[in-house]
Amino acid sequence: MDSTTNGASPASVNAKLDQVIADLSSLAQRQQIQDEIMLELVNFLARFREDTIGLQQTTAQKLHEASQDIARNVRDLSSSNNTFANNLVESVKNLARSNEASAANNFAQLRQIVHTGIRKMPTTSGKIRCVFLVHLIEAWDAQIDIFHAMQKDDRFDPIVISIDRVFPGDNVCGGESSISESLTNLGVPHLRLGMPNSFEGLDVLRALMPDVIFRQSHWDRDYPPAFRTPELGFARLCAITYGVSIVAKFSHSEPSNEISPMAFDQPYHRSAWRVFCETEQTQSYFRSFQHSDPNKFVLSGYPKHERLASFIGKGSWPIKSDGEKAFRVIWAPHHSVGSDWLAFGVFHRIYRDMLSWAQRSPRIEFVLKPHPALFALVVKMGLISQADINDFRARWESLPNCTIVDGQYGELFDASDLMLTDGISFLTEYQLFNKPLVFIDSQRRVPFNALGELASACAEHVTTMPQIEAAVTAYANGKPWQQGEERARLLEKLLPNERPSTEIVLDAIAGGFKV
Repeated sequence: MDSTTNGASPASVNAKLDQVIADLSSLAQRQQIQDEIMLELVNFLARFREDTIGLQQTTAQKLHEASQDIARNVRDLSSSNNTFANNLVESVKNLARSNEASAANNFAQLRQIVHTGIRKMPTTSGKIRCVFLVHLIEAWDAQIDIFHAMQKDDRFDPIVISIDRVFPGDNVCGGESSISESLTNLGVPHLRLGMPNSFEGLDVLRALMPDVIFRQSHWDRDYPPAFRTPELGFARLCAITYGVSIVAKFSHSEPSNEISPMAFDQPYHRSAWRVFCETEQTQSYFRSFQHSDPNKFVLSGYPKHERLASFIGKGSWPIKSDGEKAFRVIWAPHHSVGSDWLAFGVFHRIYRDMLSWAQRSPRIEFVLKPHPALFALVVKMGLISQADINDFRARWESLPNCTIVDGQYGELFDASDLMLTDGISFLTEYQLFNKPLVFIDSQRRVPFNALGELASACAEHVTTMPQIEAAVTAYANGKPWQQGEERARLLEKLLPNERPSTEIVLDAIAGGFKV
């Protein structure tokens, strides 16, 4: 057949194929160059930071030594004019401090410029790489379903990373190994960045070139220095709360207001690219501060609530007993045992009484579910000695009707009959299981916001140990729950969307990348 009458000649087809191959090769080279530029920018920033810190320390030391020499010389010249000598020393010290501040400011500006450039680069693999930094396994229920949904979605490349944490009461960062173990038990593949020097872990994180980073908490103080907000600006930050905020303020020293900036206007919130809001009320709280684009606050619903609700009918109780089923109580004490910060916790006041009650109540089973910071904090604050904590825990766990449980808790909630708590997040989360909730009111706590008042109305309030025992015993003997109407109103707010929240989260991220 005549090739001139039936399309292009073989030679022209070959020429076009050669051109396509050349174009693809050029495109691949450009993509590789782009990746190399990004890596070089990151590496330069790391080197610049180290060099700057070294320069600051060297300069400060030299200035300090010079100031001491000048001071000695001046004092030798005129021992009676100490005021002049002291003023001169202070002037040189101020110069040293000024030099350090200037270098730090210059570094911060350069870091912002480089981070902005990196964030504007397109995804290099065609997929959106999302990194989940896990430091709090107890709150992993808020994000695990997002991770699993991304694993099944061709738009995403999710990676989970376990890191250390430092809670109030802790003297050093730690805990990564137990977090890694828990993730392994959950079947979650993950990387481990529990290095003693957290900036070594940050180097690994930057080399992964994530497009999006999910952190579990907005509290920078809970993280090793390398994983705090200013260091993570090379990726788009996303925020999903670890628990619904239901307090009007976090300390009595805060100005009276229903909306606390401690919960809704922290550096992580301001820097975040997307903040996923569990309720309309939460979304309005975020937007009220006017420090961010209001469109970045997405009404998604709360993946944690949906995750917890998925355990209904799948309960598992850690205390094994024969014969007639005992009445099952979760005792969940909060860590805010001081008199200012939140001030909900009463563990230090009642722990001995709770042990005594458990000893004489074999037909009630108690699972102690403490806040992960509780035991270290009560010791650090001097409220209970370490020896007394150790003794309490040993005696508590020696009882056949008592145990202590850490980690995730959906199956535990479902298997229980009642919760006894002085805490905050559980006032909303336990309501999903339609069981009695007894709230121990410390009577010194900070006030609730509007959502908190509704959650509070869904619980029976007690303040003393006799009231605690009487309330729990009444439900154990069959007392009916009387706050059903309030609970229905709360759940209507806590579950605002018909679509699953994970779908909304994934679509919001993909839409932002135009994927």
